[in-house]
Amino acid sequence: MSHIYPQDFKYGVINTVDLANVDFDEDIYPTSPTSLRYSVDGSQFLIKWEEHHTPHFIEDGDVVPASILSWADCNALMQTPAWSEPEPPMVLLPFNIEE
Repeated sequence: MSHIYPQDFKYGVINTVDLANVDFDEDIYPTSPTSLRYSVDGSQFLIKWEEHHTPHFIEDGDVVPASILSWADCNALMQTPAWSEPEPPMVLLPFNIEE
């Protein structure tokens, strides 16, 4: 049994205007538009596919990714403000032990 690792995939950043041209019946992940990871502003989303199996809608030019990334580059992109909302600051409340 072969194992599939994150490094075995290509990651495509797709403009949201191209969503209707993405064929979720192909071997891509996620397998449904309701499970997509969107950028913070909603202008792009992310799909992935096995490295040696580029989806037909990309090969045929129906969808032109804004970028195609390795796992390491995709992971770095997901940490940027464009893809991750900052954690809200922790608010420390005064603590009074006297009653």
